[in-house]
Amino acid sequence: MKLYHLYGLAVASEFDCPEMTEITPEIAAARGYPTISLRRATEPLKLPGATHIAPWAQVTPDAALFTFRDYAHVLIERPDRITVEMLPDALESDMRAYLLGTGFATLLHMRGLIPLHLSAIQTPEGVWAFTGPSGAGKSTRVTELHFTHGWPIICDDVAVLNPADDRPLLHGGVNRIKLWRDAVERFGIDPTRLTRDIMREDKFHLHAPEMFVPEPVALDVLHWIETAPEPTVTDRPGLAVEILLNTVYRPELAQFFIDRAALARNCMRFSQQIEIRSYRRPDSL
Repeated sequence: MKLYHLYGLAVASEFDCPEMTEITPEIAAARGYPTISLRRATEPLKLPGATHIAPWAQVTPDAALFTFRDYAHVLIERPDRITVEMLPDALESDMRAYLLGTGFATLLHMRGLIPLHLSAIQTPEGVWAFTGPSGAGKSTRVTELHFTHGWPIICDDVAVLNPADDRPLLHGGVNRIKLWRDAVERFGIDPTRLTRDIMREDKFHLHAPEMFVPEPVALDVLHWIETAPEPTVTDRPGLAVEILLNTVYRPELAQFFIDRAALARNCMRFSQQIEIRSYRRPDSL
């Protein structure tokens, strides 16, 4: 069994997970990472008494059972257990694409943590994060800044805020970045380093641990990406709480497991420590 770091947690896994950073038990203990168990199912997974909320999802107050296409059944149990039943002929890499997003996001909500849908980079002026609707250009913007300036990446797609932290520390952990084909070509990335996204034909994953910062870092500026004829950046302090709440990852699942009032309070507290800006850019960028 291997031990990995992900989203401020230690993951004791029976699966190989190259997207995560492998750590030692001593590192996990020194950093105070709670341990999550990721195991293979030894029998078909079931969730008695569950409510079906979608054709692929059923929940109880303390657990969720998902069917990730033809890849796997995944049982998430509060507070620290994920069990995976691989389906015939499925690839573990395809299963992990869903596990690292929806699967772990559900466990994070169960634990009272705040997963955010954003990409972030460490600049000389602090940590900048970019968020917005799917396809807005979060990953592309962070990759552009990395290749232009050499700045290290904090996270792509998902990071976590922990309400136990005094300040808004971003906890990442997945050492890959998702890019559309045009961005791959623009940045001259070697295609042999890429794997194709299983959900979108023209999107690829670049696995590059050397591009990432392994430690949690304080978020300084959160940009909400919008489209406009010309690039502009505008401060939006009046929308800080709203934008942070809109950045929460998988809110449609969170509602079954979280205290909404506590989420709003924590987002309000963190938003007071973050600069909120609109980053408007043309569709072509």
